[in-house]
Amino acid sequence: MKIDGVKPNVINFYKKNTNKAEVKVTKTTKDTIELSAAGKSLSALALDGKSVNSNEEIAAIKDKVNNGTYNVDSKLVAKKIIDNMKGRDI
Repeated sequence: MKIDGVKPNVINFYKKNTNKAEVKVTKTTKDTIELSAAGKSLSALALDGKSVNSNEEIAAIKDKVNNGTYNVDSKLVAKKIIDNMKGRDI
């Protein structure tokens, strides 16, 4: 038996049958949210119809705490804690 080695046509046959993997690049898009002017104006309103300026309220509460004049209704706090524990929080 005579062995001549690997002939070039055998290697070419192998190269023809290999599939090249194509790399697909997918571009991901990010979600965006935009609030309308009406939506932005609604954020400044309270549920009772009064206009709310949270910066002023926060400053007033900070002043009361610093002065020692900020009072908390202990019965209301206890009621809220119990409601929260029972799952009745709003």
